[in-house]
Amino acid sequence: MGHSKTGVAMRYYSENWYEATEKFIRSAIDFGNLKWCVSPNSYYDIPYVKIGDGANQLVINSGIHGIEGYFGSAAQLMFLNEIAPKISDTFLQDYTITIIHVINGWGMQNRMRETRDKDGGLVDLNRNFGIDFSKPENLPTNPLYHLSHDLLLSAPDPIRKKNAIKAFRSSHLHDGAWSAISWGQYDYPHGLFYGGASQTDENKMTMAIYDEIMHGANKKSLVSVGLHTGLGRFNRRDKYVTGQLLVSHPSWHQNTQFFKSVCNDTEIVPDESAVFGPTLLGDLVDCLESRYGRTDCPVYTADFEIGTGEFPIMSPVFKRMDMGDARYDLLHFGKINPTTRANLTESWYPSDNGWRDAALNRARVLFSELISNLHVRD
Repeated sequence: MGHSKTGVAMRYYSENWYEATEKFIRSAIDFGNLKWCVSPNSYYDIPYVKIGDGANQLVINSGIHGIEGYFGSAAQLMFLNEIAPKISDTFLQDYTITIIHVINGWGMQNRMRETRDKDGGLVDLNRNFGIDFSKPENLPTNPLYHLSHDLLLSAPDPIRKKNAIKAFRSSHLHDGAWSAISWGQYDYPHGLFYGGASQTDENKMTMAIYDEIMHGANKKSLVSVGLHTGLGRFNRRDKYVTGQLLVSHPSWHQNTQFFKSVCNDTEIVPDESAVFGPTLLGDLVDCLESRYGRTDCPVYTADFEIGTGEFPIMSPVFKRMDMGDARYDLLHFGKINPTTRANLTESWYPSDNGWRDAALNRARVLFSELISNLHVRD
């Protein structure tokens, strides 16, 4: 597998949603089937492109967490420019490839993981899918989240708060309270990983696109991969980043086994705790499986995570501190301090060009595996 030169890779990255979307449109329009999903309540409509006309569906989405869309958009541009033109006609008779560009445009433009909440908070889109919001009393519960809430939303302090969160992690690493921070919660609109009080416009647009993709009785399978950053390692000195395919099922599950059969050089990370149900609440991949999966149309879903954790233990501490600081600023001042926003950006989208180049190389390997091995598997 060849590696791109840094200068070439950098042309795929953008500085804002508008630039990224313009680049995507220019590349996607060559394939002749560019579409838009439009919402009357959003300035950030979602473009997507279909390639091929097979009954099997391969979908690659990006930017469900806005700031992560800078990598996701770049990877999709790389796919359109380098990989898609080389895909065989035979593959495209069996598969339709759909590239969904930056689901959370507002988050990308404002360098936030989340999107806006009508009540002034922030909604983590990947905790907003597949939830029945019609009866608030029946929303999923996270009984351990409240243990960390006040600490996470305490006044910013780069030393005391960091050490307090580190101490909380040490005390609650094995009782579930530390992990519960990221599971999703529906009680604190200004809290971390808030899943919202209703379906967001981004949720509605995303599901409208997937409904169109899966419309009709002739669909044979759905393989959907979301592009993310944040989880995993980043060694700044060696320009090394991890690329992990996270599957929200245990090792023995057919979803996990499917990706193990397809991906030879990409690490597959199962969720061994998800034996009796999903670990993350409101997760898109679990929503897709329940919405479209049937006996004659298997659904295989995963999230591809590019590592940004320069400090293995402290990275999640810093991330949660910065996210809490942002919410403190919004709650008390109505806007986020520029230093906090810069720290948030760096946590999910490092400015290091070596990281950005290596991240695309990881994506290149995954995309090549999917195209090569899906066809062989069929």
